[in-house]
Amino acid sequence: MQIYLLFALIHILAVISAMGASATYQFWYSRAGLDRDRLVWVIDNVGLLERRIANPSYAVAFVAGVATVLTGPYSFGTLWIAAAIAIYIVLALIGALLAAPVMRRRRELAMADPTTSEYAAVAGRARMLSGISLLLVVVIAVLMVLKPTL
Repeated sequence: MQIYLLFALIHILAVISAMGASATYQFWYSRAGLDRDRLVWVIDNVGLLERRIANPSYAVAFVAGVATVLTGPYSFGTLWIAAAIAIYIVLALIGALLAAPVMRRRRELAMADPTTSEYAAVAGRARMLSGISLLLVVVIAVLMVLKPTL
């Protein structure tokens, strides 16, 4: 087997793991409703999934993707690879600069009173950022599969 195929397999499995975890978050929030104790439990455990599964999987996917390019028949100058890396960087910035602070604030407000309009606004921002992030990951997946050219 060629080494780049091994890196590609690791890359794909890491993406599956990351997207699988990320795609479940809104389900868990909907199950908690506005019950303070359940909601705080869900927020804490979504954060745990994020720290222990999704984020490490996204990191492994990036490293394995770079290794696939370095060892395979592709180039960083290839449109779909360059675009996917740019989107990945945007995704990482959204997570670090926007989503993480929103999640911290969401937890604070849930601890106090999740029935307030302020909590609803922060939860709405969190849903929007989550949706944008998943959409960007899907765009990356489309680029990886379809490999569009100009």
